[in-house]
Amino acid sequence: MKSIMLGMAILFFNSFFAQSTFLDSISSRLLNENRKIRVYLPESFNRSEHKTYPLILTLDGEYMFHSIVGSAELLLFGNEIPEVVIVGIDQNHRNKTYKKPREIDCKYDYKTGLPVEKAIAFKKFILKELIPYLETKYRIGKFRTVCGHSFTANYINYFLLEKELPFDAFIAISPYIPEPFEKKLYKALDKKTDWLFYYLSTGENDFPQHRESILKLNNSLFGRILSAKFKYKFDDFDKETHLSLVGRSMPFALRNVFSIYAPIRYKTVKYQKEILNYLLQKYNRIQKIYDIKLKIRPWDLSVASEIALKNNEWVSIKKLGDLTVSLYPDISDGYALLAQYEEKESNYQKALELYQKAYDRLRIKNIMKKISYDENIKRIKEKLRE
Repeated sequence: MKSIMLGMAILFFNSFFAQSTFLDSISSRLLNENRKIRVYLPESFNRSEHKTYPLILTLDGEYMFHSIVGSAELLLFGNEIPEVVIVGIDQNHRNKTYKKPREIDCKYDYKTGLPVEKAIAFKKFILKELIPYLETKYRIGKFRTVCGHSFTANYINYFLLEKELPFDAFIAISPYIPEPFEKKLYKALDKKTDWLFYYLSTGENDFPQHRESILKLNNSLFGRILSAKFKYKFDDFDKETHLSLVGRSMPFALRNVFSIYAPIRYKTVKYQKEILNYLLQKYNRIQKIYDIKLKIRPWDLSVASEIALKNNEWVSIKKLGDLTVSLYPDISDGYALLAQYEEKESNYQKALELYQKAYDRLRIKNIMKKISYDENIKRIKEKLRE
């Protein structure tokens, strides 16, 4: 019986994830061919007919796709990124002329550094055919990321030349950016006034020519962009090779792309004054940048409250308490904050009522809070008897 149940569980597990990643194809008039794509859909996709999702589009789909899916699943589990749709364009099979499509898709002129021949059509295919197809079939939202490795990592930079930027975030793993293109790239980046996320990586054992170019560009090009809305992250990994960089880079790359979405951390905001305003601004930015209307998470409210208490921001503490109670009336934190505020104001009867409400909403497992609330209630009762 146990083996039957185990087999059924394994079958369910495999079928669930088989539904979330699958192959699709799109017929391209611009390329005059069918192109295979790999698709990952988030767990909630079939439950919500109108919800849209940020897109992560990667070239070199045969191997980049799976690395992104694995990293995204891990970071989603930690609530560091939102649910996303991930799409990979296959480019590493051999065509009739025994060439890999990536060699044709991403070809550039060595004198200008710009795409030539079918590479021009490939960019149009992504913008004019693939993206509209994904919008219709897979409900991709307004926030979009594009990824590449090596040859294709250089290619994604050509999208930065568009007047209206088609992607909000770029992940370039070990690119070789041709010298004639460097100035054009800098000018394109320097002109951008809206939010832009860019991740670049190399490694100790990367291809020497790539590594030399990347280290130079990190200092002379990307590091010179001073806009506060340019979220740039560079990694130079010890011991990593040209290929191993893909798996090593991806979690760091995705964390950079969704750095504003991620929960706040005490270490990074512990000296932040007016923490409530900072928190509200963060969630406004999440909606503006990622097109996600997100309820303020209990974790963020808890961290903000801890900082407000440390900085004696009693007005913020009161507002945070009211906000937490309104959003999460069934958890204890908001009532405990309001109780501390009322105690500070010497409103002991009100403080006692609020501490009791906090106590009543505690989960049984949270022994430390239970002990703390017991002590608070006892202290307030003593003050009322005085």
